[in-house]
Amino acid sequence: MLRLPALVAGPNWSLYADDQLDQAFYAIPTVPRLARGPDGAAVLTLIKYRSGTDQLNGGIIEVQTDLALRPEEREEALAAARAHGGDTATVGAADGPQLATPLWLDGTASLRLLDPAAKAEGRTVQVQPSLSGATPAVFQAALTPEGTAMEWDVLRSGKPSLQAAYRLHAMARIPDATVHTYARSADVTAQWAQAGALPDPRAALVQSSAAGVEVLTWPVDGDPELREAFIDWGWEFLAPWLPPNGTPPTSDIDAVFTGAAGLPWPFDAAGSMDPPDLTRDEGCFLALDLSDPIFQQRRTDVRCNADFAAGTIAAVTAKISYGDKRHDSVFTDNDTVDRFTWTVDPALGRTITVRPVVSFTASSATLELPELRTDNQFVLLSVDDVGRLTIDLSTAALDWSTVDHVEAGIRYQDADHGVGLVEDILRLDASRPAQRYERTLYAPVNRPYDVRLEYDLTDGQTVVHDWSPYTGRAVLVPAPFDRWLAVRLRATGWSGGISAFQVDLEAEDGTERTNRNTVRLAPGTDTADWRTGLTPTATGRFRCRVTTLYADGHSTVGAWTDGQGSQTLDVGPTPSRVLDVTVVADLVDFTVVKLVKTTLRHPVPTGESPTHEIVFAPGRATSASWQLTLSDDGSAGADGPEYTVTTTFYLQDGEHRTTPETPGTDPIVVLRLPA
Repeated sequence: MLRLPALVAGPNWSLYADDQLDQAFYAIPTVPRLARGPDGAAVLTLIKYRSGTDQLNGGIIEVQTDLALRPEEREEALAAARAHGGDTATVGAADGPQLATPLWLDGTASLRLLDPAAKAEGRTVQVQPSLSGATPAVFQAALTPEGTAMEWDVLRSGKPSLQAAYRLHAMARIPDATVHTYARSADVTAQWAQAGALPDPRAALVQSSAAGVEVLTWPVDGDPELREAFIDWGWEFLAPWLPPNGTPPTSDIDAVFTGAAGLPWPFDAAGSMDPPDLTRDEGCFLALDLSDPIFQQRRTDVRCNADFAAGTIAAVTAKISYGDKRHDSVFTDNDTVDRFTWTVDPALGRTITVRPVVSFTASSATLELPELRTDNQFVLLSVDDVGRLTIDLSTAALDWSTVDHVEAGIRYQDADHGVGLVEDILRLDASRPAQRYERTLYAPVNRPYDVRLEYDLTDGQTVVHDWSPYTGRAVLVPAPFDRWLAVRLRATGWSGGISAFQVDLEAEDGTERTNRNTVRLAPGTDTADWRTGLTPTATGRFRCRVTTLYADGHSTVGAWTDGQGSQTLDVGPTPSRVLDVTVVADLVDFTVVKLVKTTLRHPVPTGESPTHEIVFAPGRATSASWQLTLSDDGSAGADGPEYTVTTTFYLQDGEHRTTPETPGTDPIVVLRLPA
C-alpha cells in the first residue's frame, strides 16, 4: 500500500514508498498527458468542417489522456527510488526498485477547452477514467465555429491549450499520527440552519464543539502540509452529515484515525498538457467539407486495457457492428490498436455497436459483456476482473495489540448467471495483515458479495460483525467496534510540588463488560489519550478518578467523576492560591541539638490532610519552604487554620523535646528549642 507523505514532490511527478515492500515505489504524475499510440503519435483528432462554402460550421475534437511517465521521467523516478534506499534489495526481492501502480478506487477526469462562444458548462468535458494502468480517459466534444478556429490555431502553433484534471482516490497509509473526527447529533441538528447560512459553517461548528477534526498526535518531524491536508480529509469524511449539503446525523459520530490506518486518499493531477508535435501529429488535424465524399469515411481506433498480466484473461474480442457490416478486433495485450475505416450511412448515423467477449485462460468458457454504443473515434474497452471475484482484504485500521486475529467469511451467489452459493473463510492476523481472495466464476461479477467478520480480541472477548454486502475490490476491515470513546487527558499544571497525575478510567462497552485503564501524566508528557470501543448499545458514559502525586512522596486521591462522549479533560486542581510556608532554624544551637524534625499539615474538612516533613541537622541549610496548591473545591480549609506545625528536637545527650501541634497563618515559622 502507498505510504504518505511523498518521498519526492516534483513539478511533474511525485514519488511514494510502499508501506511493506522495500523495493516497491509509486511514481504518480502531477500533470495529465496526451496519450500516445504505439507509433508515438498523439491520440488526438481535431476536425473542422464546412458545408460546401468557405464559412466554418464548427468542429469535433476527440482526445485521449493518461497519467503516464515519459521514459526520461521514469528513469528519474527510479534513480530517486534508489537514492531513498531502493537499491538495497531484501532477500528474494527483484534487483533494484520497481515502479508499481496504486490501487485506484475511483476517480473523475475533466478536459477544459478553448471555446469562447460556448456556455461555461460546455467548455468542460467530464468523464470517468479507467482505473487500470496509466488511467486513460477518452473525451469527445463538439466545438462552435469560434472554438474550432481558436483550438486549430493554438494547437497547430505549438502552444498549450488543452487543460486536463484528474481526481483519483487510492488506498494509502497515513503517518504515525492520531486524528479524531466527531459530530454531535443534537448540537449539529440544532445549529443546522444557522451554520448552513454562514460562509464557513465549519468554524461555527468547531466554536460550539458541535463538530470538528482534532489532531491528537502528529510526528515531530511530520509534514505540516500533509497535516493540513489530513484535516481537510477529516472534514470531507464528515461532510455527508454537516451543512449546507449534508444530512443531519441521527447519532453521534466519533472516528479516530491512526498511523495504522489505510484510507482512500485523494490524488490530484491538473494542468496544461503538452501541445502536439506537428512533426509526428500532423495527421491529427483534418479540414473537411461536408459535401466531400471523404467526410463520409469514418475511422475507428480500438484499444483494450484488460489485465492480461494477471493470467486469468486470455483474450478479449470486440465484436463491432454497423448496420449489416461486422468487424472483430482481438486483443491479447494492452499495446495493440485495431484501426479500421468505414463509410457513414446517413440513415444509420455515426454510431457503432461494440460487444466485448472475454476468453479465459485454460478454459473454453467465455463471457459476453454489456453492449457499448458510441460515435467516438477512439474506443477504449475497459475490462476489469470479469469472470473472477477478486477481493483485497486489508486490516490496516486494526490495532493488533487488542486484536489477536480476524476470521473473514466471504460468500457470493448469482442465480441469474448460474453461479451457486460459494463461501470461504480467510484468517488475518499481525503476520498476515492483508490477503487477496480470488475465485473464478466465469460470469459477470455485478452483484454485491457478503462479508462476515469475527474478531478474537487479546482479552478473550469475541466480537462478530454479521454478514454485510460489499461492492468494489478493496475491503478495509473496520475496527471491531462501530463506535469509539476517545478521551484526551491534559494536565493543567505542575505548581505546588505536584510531580505526576495518575488517572483511572472506566467505561461500559454495552456488553456488561467494563473497560479499565490507568494513564499517568508527568512533566514532559502532560497529555495522553484513552480510546476504547463501544457496542451499538453502549451509552458512551465513563467515569474517572485522579490521584495527585507530590514530589515529597505524599499523594491525594480524588473522587470518581462521570463523563459522557469523546472529549478533552483537564486533569488537576484549579488553583485558588498557593500556601507557602518557610521554616527557619537559625536560632537553633546545634552544639546542643543533634537533629530537628518539623511536620507541617494543611487541615481539610474531609479526606487525608496534606503533610510535609522538614529535617534540619548540622551542616545543612537552616531554612526550607513548603508550597501547596489550594483549590476552590472545598479542600482549602478556608474556615480553619492554613496549617499546623509541630517540631521535635533531638538533643546531643539523647533526650528529645516536642512542641504541641500549633495552628499557624504566618508564612514564616521560626524554630526555638523549648525549655
